[in-house]
Amino acid sequence: MRFLSALLVALTLGLAFAHVLEIPGKLRLDGASWLTVQHNLYVAFGVVGAAIEILAILSTWMLLLLVRGERRAFAWTLAAALLATAALIEWALVVAPMNTALDGWNAATLPPDWRSVRDRWEAGHAIHALLFGLAFSALIVAMLGKPRRD
Repeated sequence: MRFLSALLVALTLGLAFAHVLEIPGKLRLDGASWLTVQHNLYVAFGVVGAAIEILAILSTWMLLLLVRGERRAFAWTLAAALLATAALIEWALVVAPMNTALDGWNAATLPPDWRSVRDRWEAGHAIHALLFGLAFSALIVAMLGKPRRD
């Protein structure tokens, strides 16, 4: 379960970090080009990525139950589970509303304030990546300690 949780959290971190790496290039795009990227590049993120993220969170909470007798591992795994859960909540509050707005736009209906939506979408993904980076780090620290045997 430790391996599975770490793998799923790492995969989610990779997806989130990919968004961060794309920010400088996407900030250079005009509105129509940026919208084209948004509508075409992230097709699998919403299906495959969402499933991996949910499994990452669930597996980390399940791992927490398994390490409850190991005080150090429990504390770090709890931190990982809380951070991963917080990342999903942050995504739902910040990124998801922007996705809903974008889904109804096309090049002809792009609103004048599209940059504010873009900036919130990008910032939301950067925060999401940070939270999953911290969650992954906490899981690794939890695994580095020597487990106590009862």
